[in-house]
Amino acid sequence: MTKTIFHIRIKDFPIQTERLLDAELRETPLAIVSSNHQNGTIVSLSDEARSEGLSEGLRTAKARKMSSGVRLLPYNSTLYSKMHNYIYKFLASYSPLVEPAQTGQYYLDMTGMEGIYSNIENTGYEITQEISSKVDLAGQLGISTNKLVSNISTQVVPEQIYRVENGNEADFLAPLQTPILPTAREKQVRRIIEFLFLQRVRQLQRIIEDERAGKVLFSDNYRKLAMEAQGRDNSAVQPPQFQDHIIKQTILAEDTNSSEILEAVIIELAEELAFELRSKNKIAESVAVEVHYTDGYKNTRKGKLSRNSNEAVTDLCHKLFQKANYRRNRIRSVLIDASEFEPVSRQLNLFEQPKDDDISRAVDQIRERYGFASIKPAMSMLIPEGGNDNNIINRTGGHC
Repeated sequence: MTKTIFHIRIKDFPIQTERLLDAELRETPLAIVSSNHQNGTIVSLSDEARSEGLSEGLRTAKARKMSSGVRLLPYNSTLYSKMHNYIYKFLASYSPLVEPAQTGQYYLDMTGMEGIYSNIENTGYEITQEISSKVDLAGQLGISTNKLVSNISTQVVPEQIYRVENGNEADFLAPLQTPILPTAREKQVRRIIEFLFLQRVRQLQRIIEDERAGKVLFSDNYRKLAMEAQGRDNSAVQPPQFQDHIIKQTILAEDTNSSEILEAVIIELAEELAFELRSKNKIAESVAVEVHYTDGYKNTRKGKLSRNSNEAVTDLCHKLFQKANYRRNRIRSVLIDASEFEPVSRQLNLFEQPKDDDISRAVDQIRERYGFASIKPAMSMLIPEGGNDNNIINRTGGHC
């Protein structure tokens, strides 16, 4: 059975939401900024603000100099999350498989729904009209056989509803600029594409037709890039309860309550988590630290990340561990469970400590080339390895 995947995109979601609550803002040039601090950046713009030369990613201080007529509003994550979740709840009445993606974006798996809805495109129109009637927000809808192409269609096509028919995915992508493909934006791939002047997807499609040449050029990224260039995507629409977790765990061979060893374990686990989050360009809305004691008792504390630097993740995990570990019993295992992932670009504190972010990225480059264990925090030296002092016997990490 051919799949039918909807992607709904509410353009400039923060801007539309702010104007919904305050009618006076509807004719005012608006920019939503990550922070009013001079190092804050613009994360969303109204069309009026764009016409004055502003763009996403521009620093707050420069935006103020360039345009005194644009009103700068701080990113209101609570407001946008509530609106995002409200829309998700009524979209769930159209399909059992609805995935809330970035704020103001949603995937619906409508495969097999032809027996319920006689015309899928009319149903798409009905959904966009319901969004407009319930919350007065304008949305676009892309329809294709997979998430990738449906998402791209709402990025590049101005029509309210646009469908890419099965078999036309490669032709649809061909005239688009190469960075529209997610893998083409990755650093190593981007360098090769820029060096070869592969400005359009059609040029990339010609290159990857020769599998041998494609593997030489793009190495491990070849297969994924080739699939994207042809408009193929096997990822499933995932409701929130089925989305991935990242789990990092250390099991101790000898139960201990040594504060130095336990602190070293937390730091190492937290840096592993931070490294994986940055590789995915994500932060975790939910981070749980579990402490398992020698008598079988377990205690958990949860928190939320605003940044994915080593310092930010380690600081949160350390605080959660201190709250969870209030017993005198020795500890057998420590586990960190991260979930409810969100893109880094929507977070408030992304640019408030650029030095720490730069250090984390520099460490990542070393670890990506030589392995995670190639560079470790000094505290890790306190963890005994081998011989009679082998306290750490099992380290696990992964997804569930």
